Amino acid sequence: MSGTTPKFQTERTRRFRAEGLSDDESGTISNIEQFGCSVVNIKASDAGRGWSFTVGVYDTSGQPEILTVGLRLETAHFLLNEAAVRLRQGVDLTQGRHSGLLANVDCEFRPVDPKWIKHLMGWALWYYEGRPFPVLQAVFPDRENRFPEDEGFDSIFAQPLMQSDVPMTSIEADFWAAADPGSSLFDWKFPDPPHTRVFLSKTVHLGTEAITFVSHDEEDGAWQFLGDSMVEGGGPVLSCFHHPIDKDPSLIELADLPLGWCAERAKPGDPWIRSKQKPHEQIQ
Repeated sequence: MSGTTPKFQTERTRRFRAEGLSDDESGTISNIEQFGCSVVNIKASDAGRGWSFTVGVYDTSGQPEILTVGLRLETAHFLLNEAAVRLRQGVDLTQGRHSGLLANVDCEFRPVDPKWIKHLMGWALWYYEGRPFPVLQAVFPDRENRFPEDEGFDSIFAQPLMQSDVPMTSIEADFWAAADPGSSLFDWKFPDPPHTRVFLSKTVHLGTEAITFVSHDEEDGAWQFLGDSMVEGGGPVLSCFHHPIDKDPSLIELADLPLGWCAERAKPGDPWIRSKQKPHEQIQ
């Protein structure tokens, strides 16, 4: 009804309205004023998981924003909206486990370290104008209701954990990189997934030689990254594909290197010279 004050209008939303908004910004403000929060969904990519978070819960109710990683967007959207309703009703989500948010299993809510907030929640940072705000991570279990630290937890349901006392395992490190514009995972260019196993010479792995030879073998599709010593440099050492790319972004130039081709250069910074490998010329 025209002229009616929106249910969740706040001093902040009124100020944003007075300043003028883009279409996306206006949509967020409208959702916050009507529902008490807006949900932002970041789709998964070949390189990393998607994530979803609320914007406006802290402003409209004084309760933490909520973030979750790796759920289907529709599932995440329902979970976050329902969790926001419970927070407004006075439920302390940090205590115990909570049912009715995910089908047949419980959910836990754990405080998020500020470094993750800054890394993942850019739209919320805009809304709060850089001021700090609390966030809870909605952590989900496996199908048997076992959580990540429980014995027998099914690793298929593993998710990056964003608490300040949680070590940075490969799961957290890869998820961080996939959301980092400075990482190759952020915009992966190669046809093979970033966690494909590739071969490095030991000298390249140790950093004592730069990569000057790359092959994309025709028989098995394997990638090899070697230095001037070639296979005499020791190895092979298995590595996730993205590791050498992160260390030397110039390798991205070879993302379209066809099967059965190789590329060489005299030293880093020099142009790559491509050539087709002769049959059975793969480096052994």
